[in-house]
Amino acid sequence: MRGKTRRRTFLKRSALLGGTLAIGTAGVQAQETTTTPEDQQTLQTVLSVPSLEFTFFVRMQNAFEEATQNQNLNGSFLDGQNSQSKQVSDLETAITNDVDFIMVSPITAEGIVPAIEQANDADIPVVTIDRNVAQGEVATYVASQNVQLGQRSSSLLLDFMQQRADQDTYSIVELQGTQGASVTNDRAEGLQQTLDENDNMELLGSQTGEFQTSAALSTMEDFITRFGDDIDGVYAQNDLMALGAFRALGNAGRGDVPITGIDGSEAWVETFPDNQYHGTIAQLPEEMVFRSIEAGRTAVQGGDLPDFIPIEGRQVTQENAEQYLQEFFGDGMTTTTEQTTTTPS
Repeated sequence: MRGKTRRRTFLKRSALLGGTLAIGTAGVQAQETTTTPEDQQTLQTVLSVPSLEFTFFVRMQNAFEEATQNQNLNGSFLDGQNSQSKQVSDLETAITNDVDFIMVSPITAEGIVPAIEQANDADIPVVTIDRNVAQGEVATYVASQNVQLGQRSSSLLLDFMQQRADQDTYSIVELQGTQGASVTNDRAEGLQQTLDENDNMELLGSQTGEFQTSAALSTMEDFITRFGDDIDGVYAQNDLMALGAFRALGNAGRGDVPITGIDGSEAWVETFPDNQYHGTIAQLPEEMVFRSIEAGRTAVQGGDLPDFIPIEGRQVTQENAEQYLQEFFGDGMTTTTEQTTTTPS
């Protein structure tokens, strides 16, 4: 078919140029290559995300648009609008248009499988970002280590609770994300690791907040009704839900309860200067996009890729909140490849 022919042509051209790409443990890195951006063939791609309601995916969009402006890359950014059927339909259109490679952050691990299998049949490489798929072949998976993020965030929560009060046992509630998403399962596993390692920490209840502030506020209100003052802390699987929990607790006169999230969203981190026991493990979506584009090029060239390209997370608390906000959301912030390929601490 036409797509396969074009990719074979690209492989031959790359060999003539002598371009070689190698994969480092932290991601995709160019090594000893004579291929410059000007030499690279312009590729066609798409990046599909669950919803632009989430700041995390807006940051992905900004990085993608920067890449299409500054690299030999054409493509479309696709907002799934939290509709599995729309995301599948968008990807089916991209496959019909014979793009060179696809980047996707699936709404659910199962729901996106038909589109992944269609891309496989069309010989179009797929790179998954932040969330993985249950079936089908992907070139690689670029993401934070979500189990580790969950473990680090819940461990930070325990630290906060111990700083706030000396108790024999600390009782928490968990706000989970979209049910069926790989990221939800992984971050729940990370919490379970912390619980297994700490006998003084117990889980009162887990319930979905759909990764949304409004849904999490409602869920947190239910938790407050059920458990009242027994709640010593809140582990939220993302920052938007952490913000919803904070608002619900504030309305209940319990604004001092420790809360931790994951992602590093601006709105949540902005609460840190006034709240000693707020924290997050920040992801770097810009780096995920740039690494995914590099991986996509490698896949089109027929190069080898690891199954997983990890992107480290950064712990953010009251101590470094201002620095983090200035670096990623300040007036002078840029999402250049040079900035985001540095592995964060």
